Amino acid sequence: MNAIHWSAFAALIIASTAAAFASSDAATPVSASTTASATASTVKDGRALFLQHCGYCHLPGGTGTIQLQRRWGKERSLLAERTDLPADYVKAVARHGVFSMPPITRVEVTDDELEKLAAFLATPDKDKAQAR
Repeated sequence: MNAIHWSAFAALIIASTAAAFASSDAATPVSASTTASATASTVKDGRALFLQHCGYCHLPGGTGTIQLQRRWGKERSLLAERTDLPADYVKAVARHGVFSMPPITRVEVTDDELEKLAAFLATPDKDKAQAR
C-alpha cells in the first residue's frame, strides 16, 4: 500500500471514530459554554498530564511536533498552543493512534486522565495560560 492509500485509510479511521463519538453524544445536548471551558482544576491537572505523558513527543523539538510541522505547518505543530482540537478528537487519536503516533492504552493513561488531558488541549489559550 502506498503513502496515499495509508493517508486515506488513516483519514477514514479518524472520520469513523469521530462519527461514532458524535452519534453517541447526539442525544445529550451540551451548551457551548460547558464544552468551551473546563474548570481551572481540570485544565491544570490536564496540563500536568500532558507534560508527563505527551510532552516528550509534543513539546518543541519532539518527534510528534516535528511530524505535525511537516504535515500541517509550524502554526499547527505544538498541540498545547492549538485552539482547534475538540476533546473527543484528542481522545480518539490518543486511543487509536494516527500516522506515526501509536495508540495510548488505558494502562498508560486511564480514561479519567485522558478526559483531563483532552479538556486541557480543547481549552482556549487564555484558559490554558491560567492553568500554568
